[in-house]
Amino acid sequence: MRKKYIVRLTEEERQKCQEVIRKLQATSRKVRRAQILLKADANGPAWTD
Repeated sequence: MRKKYIVRLTEEERQKCQEVIRKLQATSRKVRRAQILLKADANGPAWTD
C-alpha cells in the first residue's frame, strides 16, 4: 500500500510536540495528535515502514 501522506517535521516542530506531550496541559485531542505526528515523522526515530 502506498503512503498517502509523508510527514517531515523540523527540529522545532518535533520539540514543540514533545513539549505538549511532556506537560500534558493541553486537551487530550491535542496530546494524541502530537503523539501521532511524532510517530509518523519520516525524519524521526519513530515507526518505520
